[in-house]
Amino acid sequence: MSERRPIFGFVRTGRPAGPLDGAAEQIRMVRIPGRGPVHLLALLVASALLVSLAASAVLAAVATNWLLVIPVAVLIATFTVLMLRAWTVGTYVNDAGLAVQRLLRTVSARWRDVEAVVDSDGRVQVRTRGGRVFETTIARRSLDILGRDEAYDMAKLQLQRWGERR
Repeated sequence: MSERRPIFGFVRTGRPAGPLDGAAEQIRMVRIPGRGPVHLLALLVASALLVSLAASAVLAAVATNWLLVIPVAVLIATFTVLMLRAWTVGTYVNDAGLAVQRLLRTVSARWRDVEAVVDSDGRVQVRTRGGRVFETTIARRSLDILGRDEAYDMAKLQLQRWGERR
Protein backbone atom coordinates (compact mmCIF):
# COMPACT_ATOMS: atom_id res chain seq x y z
CA MET A 1 0.00 0.00 0.00
CA SER A 2 1.27 3.47 -0.79
CA GLU A 3 2.25 6.03 1.81
CA ARG A 4 -0.52 8.45 2.77
CA ARG A 5 0.54 12.02 2.19
CA PRO A 6 -1.45 14.92 3.62
CA ILE A 7 -2.81 17.51 1.20
CA PHE A 8 -0.85 20.34 2.77
CA GLY A 9 2.21 18.24 3.59
CA PHE A 10 4.57 20.82 2.09
CA VAL A 11 3.68 23.17 4.96
CA ARG A 12 4.94 20.78 7.63
CA THR A 13 8.55 20.70 8.73
CA GLY A 14 8.83 16.95 8.09
CA ARG A 15 10.73 15.96 11.23
CA PRO A 16 12.05 12.40 11.12
CA ALA A 17 10.53 9.81 13.46
CA GLY A 18 13.80 8.66 15.04
CA PRO A 19 17.15 10.11 16.04
CA LEU A 20 19.45 11.44 13.34
CA ASP A 21 22.88 10.06 12.60
CA GLY A 22 25.93 11.92 11.29
CA ALA A 23 24.93 11.26 7.66
CA ALA A 24 21.64 13.19 7.89
CA GLU A 25 21.30 15.93 5.28
CA GLN A 26 19.18 19.08 5.18
CA ILE A 27 17.66 19.05 1.70
CA ARG A 28 14.80 21.51 2.14
CA MET A 29 15.79 25.17 1.97
CA VAL A 30 15.52 26.94 5.34
CA ARG A 31 14.96 30.70 5.57
CA ILE A 32 17.44 32.70 7.66
CA PRO A 33 16.16 34.62 9.56
CA GLY A 34 12.48 33.81 9.78
CA ARG A 35 10.08 36.55 8.74
CA GLY A 36 9.89 39.22 11.39
CA PRO A 37 6.59 40.59 12.69
CA VAL A 38 6.93 43.84 10.72
CA HIS A 39 7.68 41.98 7.48
CA LEU A 40 4.80 39.56 8.03
CA LEU A 41 2.36 42.38 8.79
CA ALA A 42 3.45 44.31 5.68
CA LEU A 43 2.98 41.23 3.48
CA LEU A 44 -0.44 40.47 4.95
CA VAL A 45 -1.66 44.06 4.53
CA ALA A 46 -0.30 44.26 0.97
CA SER A 47 -1.92 40.93 0.07
CA ALA A 48 -5.29 41.98 1.49
CA LEU A 49 -5.04 45.31 -0.31
CA LEU A 50 -4.22 43.57 -3.60
CA VAL A 51 -7.24 41.26 -3.27
CA SER A 52 -9.63 44.10 -2.49
CA LEU A 53 -8.29 46.35 -5.26
CA ALA A 54 -8.35 43.48 -7.76
CA ALA A 55 -11.98 42.73 -7.01
CA SER A 56 -12.93 46.40 -7.26
CA ALA A 57 -11.00 46.86 -10.52
CA VAL A 58 -12.62 43.83 -12.17
CA LEU A 59 -16.09 44.91 -11.11
CA ALA A 60 -15.47 48.46 -12.36
CA ALA A 61 -14.12 47.18 -15.69
CA VAL A 62 -17.07 44.85 -16.19
CA ALA A 63 -19.57 47.57 -15.28
CA THR A 64 -18.13 50.23 -17.58
CA ASN A 65 -16.69 48.55 -20.65
CA TRP A 66 -15.97 44.90 -21.46
CA LEU A 67 -12.86 45.91 -23.40
CA LEU A 68 -11.23 47.06 -20.17
CA VAL A 69 -11.45 43.59 -18.60
CA ILE A 70 -8.41 42.18 -20.44
CA PRO A 71 -5.92 44.98 -19.61
CA VAL A 72 -7.18 45.10 -16.02
CA ALA A 73 -6.79 41.32 -15.72
CA VAL A 74 -3.23 41.51 -17.09
CA LEU A 75 -2.38 44.25 -14.60
CA ILE A 76 -3.88 42.28 -11.72
CA ALA A 77 -2.01 39.13 -12.78
CA THR A 78 1.27 41.06 -12.88
CA PHE A 79 0.76 42.45 -9.39
CA THR A 80 -0.31 39.01 -8.13
CA VAL A 81 2.91 37.43 -9.43
CA LEU A 82 4.95 40.21 -7.81
CA MET A 83 3.08 39.72 -4.52
CA LEU A 84 3.68 35.97 -4.59
CA ARG A 85 7.35 36.61 -5.29
CA ALA A 86 7.47 39.12 -2.39
CA TRP A 87 6.41 36.29 -0.06
CA THR A 88 9.51 34.30 -1.09
CA VAL A 89 12.13 37.09 -0.75
CA GLY A 90 14.86 36.10 1.70
CA THR A 91 18.07 34.17 2.29
CA TYR A 92 17.68 30.39 2.18
CA VAL A 93 20.22 27.69 3.07
CA ASN A 94 20.55 23.93 3.07
CA ASP A 95 23.51 21.55 3.28
CA ALA A 96 24.34 22.04 -0.40
CA GLY A 97 24.45 25.84 -0.50
CA LEU A 98 22.57 29.10 -0.16
CA ALA A 99 20.17 31.10 -2.30
CA VAL A 100 19.32 34.79 -1.95
CA GLN A 101 15.90 35.40 -3.45
CA ARG A 102 15.01 38.96 -4.30
CA LEU A 103 11.89 40.28 -5.97
CA LEU A 104 13.15 39.92 -9.54
CA ARG A 105 16.20 37.64 -9.33
CA THR A 106 17.90 34.89 -7.34
CA VAL A 107 21.61 34.55 -6.61
CA SER A 108 22.95 31.24 -5.34
CA ALA A 109 26.22 29.54 -4.44
CA ARG A 110 27.34 26.11 -3.28
CA TRP A 111 29.02 25.96 0.12
CA ARG A 112 32.16 24.48 -1.42
CA ASP A 113 32.48 27.68 -3.50
CA VAL A 114 31.94 30.05 -0.55
CA GLU A 115 35.12 31.51 0.89
CA ALA A 116 33.61 33.67 3.65
CA VAL A 117 30.40 35.09 5.08
CA VAL A 118 31.19 38.58 6.36
CA ASP A 119 29.51 41.57 7.98
CA SER A 120 29.84 44.67 5.83
CA ASP A 121 28.39 47.79 7.50
CA GLY A 122 25.30 46.09 8.89
CA ARG A 123 24.66 43.81 5.90
CA VAL A 124 25.83 40.22 5.51
CA GLN A 125 27.82 39.51 2.34
CA VAL A 126 28.98 36.25 0.81
CA ARG A 127 32.39 36.02 -0.87
CA THR A 128 33.06 33.13 -3.22
CA ARG A 129 36.39 31.57 -4.13
CA GLY A 130 35.90 32.85 -7.68
CA GLY A 131 35.98 36.45 -6.43
CA ARG A 132 32.24 37.11 -6.64
CA VAL A 133 30.71 39.08 -3.77
CA PHE A 134 26.95 39.31 -3.24
CA GLU A 135 24.76 40.66 -0.48
CA THR A 136 22.20 38.61 1.37
CA THR A 137 18.85 39.91 2.60
CA ILE A 138 20.19 39.81 6.17
CA ALA A 139 20.67 43.43 7.23
CA ARG A 140 20.24 45.47 10.39
CA ARG A 141 17.57 47.61 8.69
CA SER A 142 15.63 44.83 6.95
CA LEU A 143 11.96 44.24 7.72
CA ASP A 144 12.82 40.82 9.16
CA ILE A 145 15.16 42.30 11.78
CA LEU A 146 13.35 45.59 12.53
CA GLY A 147 12.63 45.90 16.24
CA ARG A 148 14.71 42.80 17.10
CA ASP A 149 18.33 43.92 17.56
CA GLU A 150 19.70 40.49 18.50
CA ALA A 151 18.09 38.82 15.47
CA TYR A 152 20.71 40.29 13.12
CA ASP A 153 23.63 38.82 15.06
CA MET A 154 21.86 35.47 15.41
CA ALA A 155 21.11 35.27 11.67
CA LYS A 156 24.66 36.31 10.73
CA LEU A 157 26.21 33.73 13.04
CA GLN A 158 23.80 31.04 11.89
CA LEU A 159 24.74 31.66 8.25
CA GLN A 160 28.46 31.70 9.08
CA ARG A 161 28.24 28.42 11.03
CA TRP A 162 26.23 26.79 8.26
CA GLY A 163 28.98 27.66 5.81
CA GLU A 164 31.76 26.46 8.16
CA ARG A 165 30.15 23.01 8.50
CA ARG A 166 30.59 22.36 4.80
